[in-house]
Amino acid sequence: MDRAVKKNLILFLTGKVVAVLGSSIYAFVIGLYILAETGSSLNFAFTLVLSILPRILLAPIAGTLSDRLDRKKLIISSNIASAVWLCGVLAAFTLATQELWILYVSTAGLSVINTFYTIAVTSSIHNMVGQDNLQKAMSLNQAAISLSAILGPVLGGVFFGIFQINLFMGLNIITYIISAIASILIKYDLYANKASLKKQASLSEDLKNGVSYIRSQPFLFHLVVISVWLNFWFAVFPVAMPYLVLTVRGMSSTHLGIIEGAFSVGMMVLALVLSARKEIKRKEFSIMGGIVLLSSILILIGVPAFPSIIEMGNQIIFIYLIAQVLVLAAAIMFINIPVTVLLQKNTPDEYRGRVMSLLETGSSAMTPLGFILFGFLLEKMPVWILLGVCGLSLVSLVMYLYREKMFLKLLREEVQDKTVAVEA
Repeated sequence: MDRAVKKNLILFLTGKVVAVLGSSIYAFVIGLYILAETGSSLNFAFTLVLSILPRILLAPIAGTLSDRLDRKKLIISSNIASAVWLCGVLAAFTLATQELWILYVSTAGLSVINTFYTIAVTSSIHNMVGQDNLQKAMSLNQAAISLSAILGPVLGGVFFGIFQINLFMGLNIITYIISAIASILIKYDLYANKASLKKQASLSEDLKNGVSYIRSQPFLFHLVVISVWLNFWFAVFPVAMPYLVLTVRGMSSTHLGIIEGAFSVGMMVLALVLSARKEIKRKEFSIMGGIVLLSSILILIGVPAFPSIIEMGNQIIFIYLIAQVLVLAAAIMFINIPVTVLLQKNTPDEYRGRVMSLLETGSSAMTPLGFILFGFLLEKMPVWILLGVCGLSLVSLVMYLYREKMFLKLLREEVQDKTVAVEA
């Protein structure tokens, strides 16, 4: 691997892990604080909405700006803006008032800024490491996110009863500053097309052009639609798992925490494995096989709720569910990594921000919609039936793709074209 690419990856991972871990700890502590102060799960849910809604609404704008502006400056500015924003929140919370609305404003503001940061970073990975190292970079990026998802709640829970919330704000400010420093040292244009120029059309025109571009590219359009479909049906998992473990099986919250933690561990481990391996060549097999595996595991997760198995001991069910979520995490990685690599490779630099952001908007919008729908359906039907329906819906996607054949043909052509280009 080129020395400059190694330097970029090291700096990228340093900034990413520090920033995401700091944010994960802070978000977890904010949730605990609100629950401790109010005892209301509704207030806690409100913070989740504030963290998701800006991503859904602003991702297309963030993607358009990412294509129009210098992405490195946008990334650095986002880190600095997050640090400055939290400094203001910390000052207000310490010197003025400790009412909860301060924390709600803090969450919403950070989510807005983070939307611009995330899209700019994702759009920059291709130019930062080049095509040959995309799988490694995307896998390490996912490993950093998974590690933060594991350590954030653990560290936040351990230190919540020891330190005041002001200290967690200060810690997150420091992590944003470290991330900004790392971003300054990264060469985000290492593999950029120097001849490409940023368009000077209006923001709305650029956004429309991005949508038109996706619609005009059958392969990219199919990838986006498939990603949105997968995210919608997979939204059943975070809703059904707590219901299955706590309500149906009567296990403890500790059991649920370990099971959900195993999911993050599985994603992190497989991400590290994929980062150390050569790029997946048989992407059709990886994506289609991953979808079939994902659908099968969703169906199998519902097995402990079968009437004939409901009397089985929870010790066995606990181990069974851990094994299932580990395989589930592997299935997701076998889908996500090839899809994101293909999106990065097949999108010109001048459109990459808008393509990635529109994918983010579609996927993010499907998740809360799925939460609401599946939460409602869980009260109307057994959990194993709902999981079965969602699993079969994913299988139907594979059947449709093999019957319709257009996407698979395009996929094989894209993979073949890229392989020939690399060999040449």
